[in-house]
Amino acid sequence: MKILQVCSAEGIGGGEQHVIDLTRGLLQRGHELHLAVRPNSPLQMEFGDAPIHWHEVKLRNALDVFSAKRLSKLITEHKIEVVHAHLARDYPVTGLATKNLSVRFFLTRHHFNPIKSSSLYEASIRHAIKLIAVSETVRQELAKAFPALQDHIEIIPNWLRFATLLSRTEARKYFDIKRPTAIAVIGQITPLKRQDLFLEAIRLLAANQASENVEFFIIGAAHPADKNYEQKLHQTAQEMGIESQVKFTGFLPDLPKYLTAFDAIVAPSDNEGFSLIAIEAMHAGCAVLASEVGGLAEIITHNETGILFPPGQAEIIARHLRFLLSDSSTRTQITTAAQASVRERFAREHILDQIEALYRSA
Repeated sequence: MKILQVCSAEGIGGGEQHVIDLTRGLLQRGHELHLAVRPNSPLQMEFGDAPIHWHEVKLRNALDVFSAKRLSKLITEHKIEVVHAHLARDYPVTGLATKNLSVRFFLTRHHFNPIKSSSLYEASIRHAIKLIAVSETVRQELAKAFPALQDHIEIIPNWLRFATLLSRTEARKYFDIKRPTAIAVIGQITPLKRQDLFLEAIRLLAANQASENVEFFIIGAAHPADKNYEQKLHQTAQEMGIESQVKFTGFLPDLPKYLTAFDAIVAPSDNEGFSLIAIEAMHAGCAVLASEVGGLAEIITHNETGILFPPGQAEIIARHLRFLLSDSSTRTQITTAAQASVRERFAREHILDQIEALYRSA
């Protein structure tokens, strides 16, 4: 099939990682892949010399009719059969571009945030064959935004990205870990991800001498709009006297294969539509402690495949970390069950099969 993915992203997050891996998976299955992206898109740097047809389209916003015309033209010129959009601002533009064409149109919603819908917005995507939600939480928000399209919504979760895991020794060497235990919070540095709660939990552990043998990591980068928050995190670590125990790494490519370095991953987000890093960490043998919100609560079964805690509670995070640090048997039970769970539920080839089947069945 000739497939066009539309993604106007200006950074790389979970949704963008999905687009990257979906594109790679479809290439491996012999399809012809086209990507419509903004000029200077970070996606272009992820593929090297992969045989992808790139199309730079301005994709300014949801009302960009000029981009809709550009998309419609390239769909016709390249005889595109399937069009798949991945960001809310791209949905109506892609919908307008495909409305009068004999092409199969899909969209995937990766985020839990409500969509500000309208009758015009809904009309622009009414011909979408499927609205794909990555979790039940996301499905519910899509149904609220587009009640007339509820029957078109299908849940297909994200999947484990392919990665050959390094040995624990190799991964710890990569991070230059010297102490017996390493714990990280991973993701874009932004108030939503609550890295500040992670710092507060570290302070509480240090106050009880429970962190002497632990190194802590904050992995991820901030978009320009969140640079002040990032600076505040550095300042907070200094004020708490824990800066020597906390390493800020910035964004790290190919991160999944290095996750074997960590004993536990904390995901204190206020909400998540899904969480790629949670399933990847579980697959790598890390104990995952996460806010009981959104997609995180759908991925993890409390006290079986991970630990769930009420959002915003640094004291409870610290308490669970103290327990896991002191009870290696329980930690092993949790990580073993977590590995089995994610390998069964989020196998890459199985979920790619579902998406490819949707493309074909239409």
